[in-house]
Amino acid sequence: MEWLTRVSFMYISYMRVNFDHMMVSIGVRVFSSSAFLVLLLFGSLFASEKSLDDASEKTADSVHLHDVMDLFVQNPHIATPQDSLKVKSVTGYVDTSAHFDWPLGFETSSQKERNESKQFRAAIAKALDEERYDDLKMIMKDVEAYERTAQIYPVFYANDKLVLQYFLKNFDYLSHVDSIKVVPEFGFYNDEFQGILYGKLRKHIELGTLDSNLKKVENESDRTFIYIILNSLFVPKEHVSSMIEKYKYQLTDEQQLFFLVKHFWHKEDYDSKNYGAFSWGGAVIKSFGRLSDKIGLSPGMYLGIDFVRKDFLYEWFMDINGCQNKEQDSLQFYDMRWDFNFGYTFLKKDHLNLFGYVTAGFGLNGLSARGKDSNDKANKDLPTQFSSAFGTGVMVDVFFTEKDHVHHGLRFRTGVRSLFSGDVLRTSGVRLYASLEWTFREYTKKPVDFDFSFREKGVK
Repeated sequence: MEWLTRVSFMYISYMRVNFDHMMVSIGVRVFSSSAFLVLLLFGSLFASEKSLDDASEKTADSVHLHDVMDLFVQNPHIATPQDSLKVKSVTGYVDTSAHFDWPLGFETSSQKERNESKQFRAAIAKALDEERYDDLKMIMKDVEAYERTAQIYPVFYANDKLVLQYFLKNFDYLSHVDSIKVVPEFGFYNDEFQGILYGKLRKHIELGTLDSNLKKVENESDRTFIYIILNSLFVPKEHVSSMIEKYKYQLTDEQQLFFLVKHFWHKEDYDSKNYGAFSWGGAVIKSFGRLSDKIGLSPGMYLGIDFVRKDFLYEWFMDINGCQNKEQDSLQFYDMRWDFNFGYTFLKKDHLNLFGYVTAGFGLNGLSARGKDSNDKANKDLPTQFSSAFGTGVMVDVFFTEKDHVHHGLRFRTGVRSLFSGDVLRTSGVRLYASLEWTFREYTKKPVDFDFSFREKGVK
């Protein structure tokens, strides 16, 4: 047994040594990897801090359109990572953490393009400002030759070329839908060229010069299309939509009309089939049958909250009414109801609406001692009763004032409703009610599609 014990001890010692060696090896590897990552992190932070320090030393007096374009210039032939790549920012040049090397001569050629583009814009602005249109035509020929080979910096952005063609009286160009570039919002880049270009066009519109120049366009559809397009550069889509609606009969060219509707039509109207309303007023209730022997005319107060969806009426309705008990002058009858009315709009005019509805709900009726507080002992033993209620009615809304999407007016309501009061009045029956209520209605908005039906046989 002694030799077996020694062998077991030697085996356990051998396994412990190997396990310790394995753990040390793993620890060394983990430590080495962690150290490498830490060094890499500190190196990146140091490089970023140095880049920011370099950037803070450089400032720019102004930012031009071409400076912004540098942010979007990318080399399609990216080489292997090298030491430096500088990207132009709005405050100067910032060294990025990614380093690439441009192909030989790329920076020189891109800088040359940028300078040429700026020179063209300056020359066009000067000629336009001085109204030297013959010189402007010559410059445009050079621009066309330049843009055939330019790869990075164009001369024109957005609708610059479109506006320029107006001053060159190239109305054939302006009348083609392919010449128009639809931009998300009207507005311009902040540089001297566009300030002169669009500022001069705005003056032509305000002074009526645009109308005079467009009289030279023989085709009425082309003339109208150009007029709307040039105006659209300064006004929102709602105003452009009004012009489309106004001049739709002059737009006989199918492509021109569809282009304007597709890109500029934006019109909303108040949805007369979907709205919310509130009403409040007074009522008179008349009982019939055996109820009339117990109670007489009852004044009441009504309150309603309406929701109309696709002409269907959904109304939560509450009324409170009370009257003298004919059998005992010292007692007063009261009735409170919470109803739900479901109905439909049967007549709808500009300022008049007629609804019919059915009623289902529940109520509380009872007796109280006249001149006594509700907590008084005289009211402790008087009966009360909860009961369901059913009925039907009609109501008419007449509106007198309207402001934007809110209309104010009067509501006339009449109908019949059941009253179950076996525990209180020892009878049941129906009552006729009529009310006069003040009401206001708030409409929601909905988009309005352009109506092409005015063309009997399509567009020529």
